[in-house]
Amino acid sequence: MKTRGKILALSTAALMAAAPIASFAEAPVNGAEIINEQALDQNATIADNAMKVQNLTTLIDAVKSAGLAEELMGEGPYTLFAPTNDAFAKLPAEAVNDLMKPENREMLRDVINAHLVEGEFTPQMIDELLDSDESPEEVVIPANVEVDRDSNTVVLTTVSGEQIRVEKGTGEELILRDGMGNLVTTLAKDIEQSNGVMYFVDGVLMPVS
Repeated sequence: MKTRGKILALSTAALMAAAPIASFAEAPVNGAEIINEQALDQNATIADNAMKVQNLTTLIDAVKSAGLAEELMGEGPYTLFAPTNDAFAKLPAEAVNDLMKPENREMLRDVINAHLVEGEFTPQMIDELLDSDESPEEVVIPANVEVDRDSNTVVLTTVSGEQIRVEKGTGEELILRDGMGNLVTTLAKDIEQSNGVMYFVDGVLMPVS
């Protein structure tokens, strides 16, 4: 339990230092190239496509260590907010190395599952949910979704019960806030898969518990 607290504390501190919270809608937006984009197949699963992308090697190693590859090859649909290698590099190397150890497998699963949501939440779906107060009869709000009218955000509940607050950015990007208050931004474009949709993100979302 002490090790878990140490890792989460280090990880959260690193993220807070890298992306200080000033204003939810004013988070910085960074560009990102999808390396091997031409190899991606919309008929493949999230896991199959993620393994082809050179920007996601740390995430793939984590997914394999956590034993979640089979889940990401399942029927879904899922939405995965996939941290890039640069996103993981913002965390202390000691924390990432500790997470990959067999004895910390459950902890690693918690971190990965904090990025995974049941359902296919494309940018268009987010738009529809935010506009659902104008045409509620046309939009079915899933059980793992709340729409916060006051802040114009969509709250997604992950497969592990964590909450991610999603807001539209100034362009095509989405801005995400986890339960610890960390902000991350989607990069490049969303990528549709046979079992859902995947986004690149510039930071690691942290579980609260």
